[in-house]
Amino acid sequence: MRRCKIVAVDGPAGSGKSSVCSKTCQRIGWTYVNTGFLYRSVAYITRQRRQSLASDRDLSEVIDAFCEDLHWDPETQSVQFQNLDISSHLNSDQAGQDASLIAKNPLVREKLLPLQRKLALRAPVGAIVDGRDIGTVVFPDADLKIFLTASLDERARRRLQQLHTNAANWDSELANIKQSILLRDEQDAARGAAPLKQAADAIVLDTSGLDLAGTIDRLVELIRERGLIES
Repeated sequence: MRRCKIVAVDGPAGSGKSSVCSKTCQRIGWTYVNTGFLYRSVAYITRQRRQSLASDRDLSEVIDAFCEDLHWDPETQSVQFQNLDISSHLNSDQAGQDASLIAKNPLVREKLLPLQRKLALRAPVGAIVDGRDIGTVVFPDADLKIFLTASLDERARRRLQQLHTNAANWDSELANIKQSILLRDEQDAARGAAPLKQAADAIVLDTSGLDLAGTIDRLVELIRERGLIES
């Protein structure tokens, strides 16, 4: 029995993967899987338990508990753990930095790999899966691979707008966010386990000069050109 169709979307922090992929899935009736929420969830839960992000034993305990009691709604992208909705805590800069930190750990990536695949393969028709190593590690046999990117300035500007559009000290906060994104880029690209890397057969989609609607249109076009949806 053939598996569902898989589109793998990789790219650096702040490139717009979640917004683009989620809205594209809404348009074509597919399932969206944001693998970053798994790493963010594990990092958040570890901090909440006052356990160490640097301890293999602590992280292993958290991941085992998380995989056992994860309730994820692909429609709303809500994440529940032990009957608590932790979704609102996963978009903070702290959660992002912690996620990037633990993502360097080979044990973490190994233990979360089956869960990433399982969530995507549950899709009834097709799934768009985004992350940092989807096309290279999680789904190297994906039907279509996209490397979604944008300039550092554009990624920082979008992130600041997402956080608070009317920031009084825009320039200062923009500089801080730019530095944070740059640090995550370096961490993601330099880690020994499944680093951020463009798959050799991925199509580069640079969104620097595109708005959200234009980027979605282009991604839908690429999916259609690959024969994954009807014209």
